[in-house]
Amino acid sequence: MAAFSVALYVAFIVAAFGILSLLLNRDVINEPDAGPLLGPIMVGTAVLALVWVVLRAVLPSPERLTQIPPLPIFIAGVAAYLGYCISGGVVYSLSTGELFRSVLFVGDEMTSPFSIAVAVSGWLIALLFFVVLLAKPAGSGAPEWPWEKNDND
Repeated sequence: MAAFSVALYVAFIVAAFGILSLLLNRDVINEPDAGPLLGPIMVGTAVLALVWVVLRAVLPSPERLTQIPPLPIFIAGVAAYLGYCISGGVVYSLSTGELFRSVLFVGDEMTSPFSIAVAVSGWLIALLFFVVLLAKPAGSGAPEWPWEKNDND
């Protein structure tokens, strides 16, 4: 389920970036010397941060989930947002060699609608992850066709 969440999160980010870029008539990353790998690295870091927070909330718990936990959902979105912005600053600093410009880059990214879309998408995906996890009945296995189900009910 985590893999499907990752795929959905990346799809949400790509869709949000495309729509925002068209509506605002602006590039996702405005720096001409940023390089072609900066954006994918930033999105990859956001995805890893989201997955780490969500799995950290689920895996250590031996009991079944009984309610949707709001704190991990909030932390997942914030971690994805910070991972996106800070990794962009670090990679931008490494590619240009200028620390001050990377600080300005992080400041611009933190107020960018694209970064906000990363956070909002992260909250939505984390919420959906926990909703699906909560809705899954205990001990359910693979889905069955109607003729495979036991008719002893």
